[in-house]
Amino acid sequence: MRLFKFSLVLGLSLLTLGLTGCQSGAQKSTASFKDNSSQSSHYKAADPDAAVTAASSSKEAQTYRPDTAQTRSASYVKSGNLTRNGQYTYDKVGTKLTLNQVTHPQSTIRSGKLTYKITTVRLIKNTAETAAAKRMAAQALNLAHLDSPYYTIQVKFTIYNRGKQALTTDGIKAIRLSASQQLNASNQLSDASAGKTIPANGKLATFATGLASEKTKPSFSSVKIAFAGAYANQKQIVKPTGWLKLNL
Repeated sequence: MRLFKFSLVLGLSLLTLGLTGCQSGAQKSTASFKDNSSQSSHYKAADPDAAVTAASSSKEAQTYRPDTAQTRSASYVKSGNLTRNGQYTYDKVGTKLTLNQVTHPQSTIRSGKLTYKITTVRLIKNTAETAAAKRMAAQALNLAHLDSPYYTIQVKFTIYNRGKQALTTDGIKAIRLSASQQLNASNQLSDASAGKTIPANGKLATFATGLASEKTKPSFSSVKIAFAGAYANQKQIVKPTGWLKLNL
């Protein structure tokens, strides 16, 4: 059984974007422009949930602070909670994350006792402002080198277990961006759901982030997603799903 494990500390206590239950139920509203412009000694860099660098195990210093010019725009969101196209934030190592596209499909697919509901799909433009930001992103995506800017696709979803026993999911089988480009656990997909257990009659709100393109914005208008199987006591209980199409 494939149990892909990534150290995904993506700040979900701060940023759930409407997905309560993703690691924490706490939510933070978008900071005001006055707060965003503060340059006090108490400034704390955002830890946006879209930051792929947070999946890196690197010990790089995570103390990046954007300067006044970088945060002057009303589109800057200090909290990292990006909800509208054009909004941007910075992660702790110096990546500028800009929300290019967002949709909330609410599409579902079932297999056995599990139902998978896709709640949000986001396309993020990532611009590395520091060498550390590029190194950490490349490590998180299993790449030797990563060009900046690069674009990531983030899928947020909830898995519902309608059965009477807890099930451990193998997460996403693949995300198909085009006929020639597919993301999976061994190919530029960081999946927080893999290896997680959904309790009987319970649910798991989670997400995955993958590399969509480098340098240029991807042109796809839809993607397909398929989920892997689920297990109990080392035995497969739920089979993998077919493909679910998501329009962007």
